This record gives sequence, structure tokens and C-alpha cells, in this order.
Amino acid sequence: MSDKKTTSRSDKSQRTGDISRQVLARIEELGLKPIPRVYELWFRYFQADPEIVRAIDAHQGPLDEISCHKFYKRYLSETAVDDAIKKISDQLHQAINDIAAMMNSVKLATSEFGDTLVEVKDEIENAETLESLSEVISGIVEYTKQMVQKNQKLEVQLTSSLIQVADLRKSLDNVKKESMMDDLTGLANRKAFDKQIHDWVEETNILGGDLCLLMLDIDHFKEFNDAYGHQTGDQILRLVARTLTDGVKGRDLTARFGGEEFAIILPETSLPDSIKLAEALRRSLENKEVINKLTNKNLGRLTLSVGVAQYIIGESITDFIERADAAMYEAKNAGRNQVKAAAPPAG
Repeated sequence: MSDKKTTSRSDKSQRTGDISRQVLARIEELGLKPIPRVYELWFRYFQADPEIVRAIDAHQGPLDEISCHKFYKRYLSETAVDDAIKKISDQLHQAINDIAAMMNSVKLATSEFGDTLVEVKDEIENAETLESLSEVISGIVEYTKQMVQKNQKLEVQLTSSLIQVADLRKSLDNVKKESMMDDLTGLANRKAFDKQIHDWVEETNILGGDLCLLMLDIDHFKEFNDAYGHQTGDQILRLVARTLTDGVKGRDLTARFGGEEFAIILPETSLPDSIKLAEALRRSLENKEVINKLTNKNLGRLTLSVGVAQYIIGESITDFIERADAAMYEAKNAGRNQVKAAAPPAG
């Protein structure tokens, strides 16, 4: 088992090295500076990230520093999300200030009205004729009408501001939710995966119990992409995402780990049960035929290679993921379309 694990890691390192050489060659070809964000953008391109590949291939014009920065900001940077959250937060802050100002206006108007009523009471007591009493009453009636109109206006403004606050809170929740979601598949993204696995590993270290991880990779995905185009590749990724989502339940988290690789975190699930689930997901996808929506052509069936690992108390998250990933590569090296359980950590 250790020899297979070493081989799978060697294969992965070789693949990463091949991509790195492609990246550096492309950066040099385009005359770009090999700064981190440019390198990351092109690394994801040569990893066949569908959104990035589609965007760059469809780009009209030079692939210069400016266009690369735009692609990075749109697809890889959290700047856009941070900007949206800041904008909504600023609007919320202003809306709350407006409400506070309105409440102070109501308080001030109510106080003034109370003072006026005290003055009117004195004027009524001192009125010596019906004419003077009538004038006092007419004055208070008119002032009361003004007060009612003013309060009605404030009430409308207050209601409008409260609706605005509710809408802004909803927008903020949506932005935060979208920042944790993969746009193409609708699954949790890598950011959501990293947060959730950290929380569940921490919980398992404190409370004990079972925690397993599935790493799943679509077999021969690059060949599908190259042969039928990125739109079909996107269709395949969405099909796999639906299959995985339909096959899990409860607290389980399904995420797009990157490219054509997916991950499923299984809290409170034993290793044997996790292997059974992995087999069920593999069979479920294997039984589906891929139909090109544009041509209605049958493209055959998809298969998955799956690695399963059970978390060991005290193990690092990195080692946990690497063991599941190594098991997945063992499944590929053994002929693909199968499930392999990870070896326990050394020592």
C-alpha cells in the first residue's frame, strides 16, 4: 500500500510540474510578469478550470497585465465579494442612522406637543370670554392636525426605512451565501469546504466520533473537454454535482474542490458506511448517459475514481485531505471507476 501511495503522490507531483512548465511558458510567451496572481490564473487555466478556460478562450484582445488582473479579480479574488459586503454594510449603517434621526424627530415633536398642551391648559384657565376660549381651541385643533400629519409622514418614512433595512440584510445574506458557493455547479466552493472541515475536525478532536472524507475525480474529464468543448465540460460538471447532491443527506457537505475534483465531508459516518456511500455514488453516475444538449448526441457514460479516509484524532487537516487524495489516485492507477480506502497515517 505504501508503494502505491508513493506512486500516486509521484504522479500528482509530475502532473503539477507539467502544469507549472506550461504556465511559465505561457507567461513568457505573453510577455507578462510572473507575479503570484498571474501565475495562479494561468495555473488554474492549465488545470482546465471551466470558468477560467471559457473566459480566457472567449476573450477578444490582448492577454496583457490588465486583462489578466480582471480575470483574476473576477474568478479568483475575494475582492469583489468584499467590496459588495462593504457597500451593503455602509448602506445599512446609513439606513440605521436615518431611522435613529426619525425617532429623535418623533421624540422632539412629542415633547413640543406636550409643552404646547401645558400652555393651552393655562390659556383655557385664563380665558375670560367665549371668543378667547374659541381662539385657544381653534389653535390647539390646528396644531393637533399638524402634529398628526407630521407623525403620519414620519411613520411612512420609518416604514420605508425599515423595509430598506430588511432588503439590505437579505442582500448581505445572499452575498455571503454566494461567496461560499461554486457558481457553475451550485455546490459549496473551496472556501466553504475549508471552513467546514476545520470546524468538524475541531469538533471531532473535542467530542470524538467518526468523521470521513471522500475525494472524487471525474475519469478522463480532460478528454471530454478537449473532444466536445467547454460547454459540454460544464454540463458534465453540473451532472456530477447533481448526482452527488442527490446521494448525500443530513449534515454531509458536498463541495467542488477544484477543476473536475469534488469532495464530500461525512460527519458522524464510519469508514465502512462511507465506503458504501462512495460505491453508491460511483454506481449512480456510471448508470447515467451523457447527452450533448446542443447535438443530442450520446457521449457515453461517466465514471468516478474515489478515495475515502477516516479522520484520526490529532491528525492535521492537510494530512487528512492528502490521505483521501492519495487513495483517490490509487483508484485511478488501479484502472479508474472504483473506490479505495486510505491507509492510516504512518506511525
